[in-house]
Amino acid sequence: MERNEIVRKIIANRRPRDEFARFVVTCVSQQLKETHGDVGVEIVEAERGYDSVWSINGREVVVLLETEELKRAKEQPYAIDDKLWHSFRQEGIVK
Repeated sequence: MERNEIVRKIIANRRPRDEFARFVVTCVSQQLKETHGDVGVEIVEAERGYDSVWSINGREVVVLLETEELKRAKEQPYAIDDKLWHSFRQEGIVK
């Protein structure tokens, strides 16, 4: 995926944290669908942020998007994407 840090910073600064989390999850979901087909995701409010609950080709993965991480997105706009991809690699879903 091509990254545009300036645009992403603007989005992170102008959207509430929950909307930004949904935006990032949607972007990553679209990328996964290109290579993994059957992908579903749901965002659920959690005590320390938002749980992103993924169903990828029948496998379930839950990744917590912590409030503090979402706050830092204004300076590090791709940190959430990186965390999601790292989790998928750890689970053996992507290489």
